[in-house]
Amino acid sequence: MKISFGSDPEFMVVRDNQYYSAIGIVQGDAENRITVSGHQFYYDNVMAECAVKPAKTRSCVLKSFRECFQIYARMVQPFRLHVQASQEYPEEQLIHPDARKVGCAPDSCAYEMELKEPPVAIIEQTSFRSCGGHVHIGHPLLAGDGPEPWLAVYLLDLFIAVPSLWIDRDVSSGPRRTLYGQAGRYRTKDYGIEYRSLGNFWLKSPRLVAWVYGVCDFVVSFIEDGRASSVWTFDPEVFFESEKRSDAWTCHLYDPHRLRVGIDSNKPDLVAEHYDLARSLLPRNLSAEIDFLVEDKPDLYESWQLS
Repeated sequence: MKISFGSDPEFMVVRDNQYYSAIGIVQGDAENRITVSGHQFYYDNVMAECAVKPAKTRSCVLKSFRECFQIYARMVQPFRLHVQASQEYPEEQLIHPDARKVGCAPDSCAYEMELKEPPVAIIEQTSFRSCGGHVHIGHPLLAGDGPEPWLAVYLLDLFIAVPSLWIDRDVSSGPRRTLYGQAGRYRTKDYGIEYRSLGNFWLKSPRLVAWVYGVCDFVVSFIEDGRASSVWTFDPEVFFESEKRSDAWTCHLYDPHRLRVGIDSNKPDLVAEHYDLARSLLPRNLSAEIDFLVEDKPDLYESWQLS
């Protein structure tokens, strides 16, 4: 069964190399979203956010993302959507009360198996803002009460978050991870999971989106056919009897603590072995595609034909 695949990316809004709050430029907010062709558009804090209509095949995924971004680009004219991980915003763009509002609920950490509160104080008291590119994956395997959602998050960290340290060359990605985007962050959904560790770098081009979709589809298949047990195993007895539920998980092929430190500190050198392992386990086409993505420097508007 194919996965469903969507996203709720956040973009900065710019004009003439200046950063602007999306409040007032985008008319909908998180509670009152504008819906066009099944996509949703709204501001969240100072960011322009949208919810891309999910799709189930590579071609339909790319068609949905392109349609959504084209609508949004027209909606914000003469301003432009901008892909960047984090930025200190001008104080005059933070005057509206919603610019100090924390719009997101707590998310979960798969490694610690506990909820993590959003960084309220930083949003309320500083001008530092960041953008996410959360991945929404729908599949019955990820929508149940078993260990599969956690396993999927561990594997997504290995197969996407680790290579992203080479693919994403945005210097503001490191500072973003002090606020959002640490390893293992997710939310459960009635259709599956929302993987929250990625920034918005992968929205820059159809080729990046296709790669992320392909890896997500591979991860679900990897779990479904039992191959993931060579990487991680789960002991339900430990889970229900131990005071520390995360002890129920054992990783057989790499050091998950080092992986977390490497991702959270944005340091590729700490996870070079994880990177090689991920590439050795990925299907050949997805592994080979990383070489292109590392060298590519796509422009959002050119790639998606938004101009």
